Amino acid sequence: MTPEQQNDFKPMQEKIKALVRGQVGTTQGFPLDLWQDLGRKNLMGIVIPEKHGGLGLGLSRLALVTEELVISGVTMGFALSFLIHNLVAHHFILTHGTRELRNAYLPGLARGSITASVAVSEPGTGAHPKHLKTRARQQDDRVIIDGEKSFITNGPLADLFVVIAVTGKRENRNLFSAFVVPRDTPGLVPGVPMDLPMLRPCPHNTLGLNGCTIHGTAITGEVDRAYETMVIPFRRLEQALGPVILSGGIRHRANALAADLKGLVPASDLETIAALALRTSLVAHKDVESYEKAKDPAHPLITAKKFYRCAMEFQEHALQLTQEKKLAPSREADMFDNDLNALLRLFPG
Repeated sequence: MTPEQQNDFKPMQEKIKALVRGQVGTTQGFPLDLWQDLGRKNLMGIVIPEKHGGLGLGLSRLALVTEELVISGVTMGFALSFLIHNLVAHHFILTHGTRELRNAYLPGLARGSITASVAVSEPGTGAHPKHLKTRARQQDDRVIIDGEKSFITNGPLADLFVVIAVTGKRENRNLFSAFVVPRDTPGLVPGVPMDLPMLRPCPHNTLGLNGCTIHGTAITGEVDRAYETMVIPFRRLEQALGPVILSGGIRHRANALAADLKGLVPASDLETIAALALRTSLVAHKDVESYEKAKDPAHPLITAKKFYRCAMEFQEHALQLTQEKKLAPSREADMFDNDLNALLRLFPG
């Protein structure tokens, strides 16, 4: 950030630190009180326009807030939940939704009284369009959806699901549409939370759709073109912003190492750790800024490989220092290593 940007962000930075205090490292059970506090402070609606109750500050500011949450002490898993909620609101409702959908849902999404999730993947097939089986069919002015979804980030929390379903076929290829489905819709059956060994407390679950019936106006985006115009661009959006979760974790880890190793290693070693962490952060934000300016979902993420190298260099250097000084692995360090590896698989270089 430039000095001007740093000054502009400082009040929000202090607000985040105050909210996070007392929630550091929470992994057992989702901290709903923090989630609700973020909503009350308008931090769940960073990219939502002011006329809909948000702050209207854009993706670069969302990236800064996401990173700062982790620097301040929340887990990378919580930050993933926060980021996905904001990106679903931005991409599927604000960018592609009708005026009716925007008016109905954006104010609640901005306040955090509504949590959003997207349901693409299915059991045993992942998100490959050739193998997805969930189908939606028109019946008068209604749409009936049948199928099953899995690995839904924020699913156990979600009040609103964007469900990707097959709505046709052309030249042996599935055609998809996206439907906005409230949690209390008849025929929608949220599954039990999935016990995943990483990125806690970010919750995931399955979702059953058994004759799930919605109004025909609950479609978002173009009919039959949801995969190419929404699902693939959303994945690019995740890849552009996801690395700031990692850079936040790396900067938090660097601060912890500085405290643990103070007086045990030369000051120059701690300066190197801090510099590596800062470089990782700068690289992550460069891609976000480039993506946002381009306004093109296909815009190449030019620093992705560089980010991966920076993250691995930090990890190798940190491991070397802790092994040299025979520091006993802490629960936080083990969790960081586990989550770091998981996120590097989600957002590869």
